[in-house]
Amino acid sequence: MPSPIRLGLIGCGVVGSGFLRLLRQRARDVESAVGAPLRVTRVAVANPQKSREADLTGVAVGSDAMAVAESEDVDLLVELMGGAERSLPPVERALTRGLPVVTANKHLISLHGAHLEAVAARTGATLRYEASVGGVIPVLQSLDHGLRTERFTLLVGILNGTTNYILSTMEREGRSFAEALEAAQKLGFAEADPSLDLSGADTAQKLTILVRRAFRVPLEHGSIPTEGIVGMELEDLRQADRFGYVARLLGIAIRSAAGLDLRVHPAFIPKRYLLAAVRDEFNGVYMRGEAAGSMLLYGKGAGALATAQAVLGDVITSAREWTWRRAAGGAGAAGAGGAAGAKGNAANADRDREGDERLPLDEVRSKYYLRLLVEDRPGVLAQVANRLAATGVSVAQMFQEPGVKGEASITMLTHEARDKDARDAVKGIGELPTIRKAPRAVRIFDI
Repeated sequence: MPSPIRLGLIGCGVVGSGFLRLLRQRARDVESAVGAPLRVTRVAVANPQKSREADLTGVAVGSDAMAVAESEDVDLLVELMGGAERSLPPVERALTRGLPVVTANKHLISLHGAHLEAVAARTGATLRYEASVGGVIPVLQSLDHGLRTERFTLLVGILNGTTNYILSTMEREGRSFAEALEAAQKLGFAEADPSLDLSGADTAQKLTILVRRAFRVPLEHGSIPTEGIVGMELEDLRQADRFGYVARLLGIAIRSAAGLDLRVHPAFIPKRYLLAAVRDEFNGVYMRGEAAGSMLLYGKGAGALATAQAVLGDVITSAREWTWRRAAGGAGAAGAGGAAGAKGNAANADRDREGDERLPLDEVRSKYYLRLLVEDRPGVLAQVANRLAATGVSVAQMFQEPGVKGEASITMLTHEARDKDARDAVKGIGELPTIRKAPRAVRIFDI
């Protein structure tokens, strides 16, 4: 019987516990897929004395993540601790030693991914992080294999299960933003501090990883213009429905002759779009390529077991490669197979192609939804129209409802305009003395 492949696990929270449960429940299937059993030998956690659901009998449990990465009884490192800076040293150390590494850490990969892949290329190690984007959806695997040579012109993703659950719940049940957030937290789809999700930062990190893979271009962490869903009101979703749209937080990447358009923001999308049917904690990635045409990848983007399954898939692939190297006489040392994949990623990331020059957000052209609460008296609409005309923004549709206490609610859909012009118009309208509340503005994504 082949000797076990020994795993070191850093972090044993919700996802880590789910991973250990799947590994135990599916041990026979995993061994069949790998060609050898997998055995967890070491675990590093913040508090080793804490009681846990996971069965850690026979496992050396400590608090030193670096000790796990350096241990001689670890053949493959699984990093599920989270956080970029605290995870970087043990992951980098394991790769330097030539060990395969599997992580679900989107922050780490978005911020340090290029550096870590360069380390992996140098030592012949492998670095896999399918679970960092899209939960259980095998999007990175698809981009690395069947779609590796495709030239994509469009990638649009619903990449955050928390915000998608909130918007879907508001849309379906008529709940307020605060009520929908509370429901997401009770179900475990939102953290106690959900700011990373609500601000759009989580989606931006995932889009950064996807763009590097799909468009094969270098992209710095934090370089994508990002807006979150804070401030989205139930009335905005009702108005979206009136005009045939639904609201979603999108990560957008469009390659055209004008350049590479990258952005994250809430948007109204037509109900006929496939992405409009992606609801609750589910994620969806819609891509369009020159040869492959259009495709949608869909699956759970939140939840411990969904993420754990993606981690397990990467572990099986990495462990199988490790057994091949061992059978070839490497006995765990880095081999050519691991180096080839990492070097290929690094080479593709540096590829310079026409259409990869960044298109500034100011120059992006979009339609806009505007909702205004104004004084209900003559001349107000003319003032609003003058501010729109001053920046070259024209109105396609308008709907007005009477309000209370001398107020009126005006909803407008604009024609396509430069993003900067539309933002300047919204700012100018907000400065009018007849505006009772800051204008609500949401881009319409319809291409």
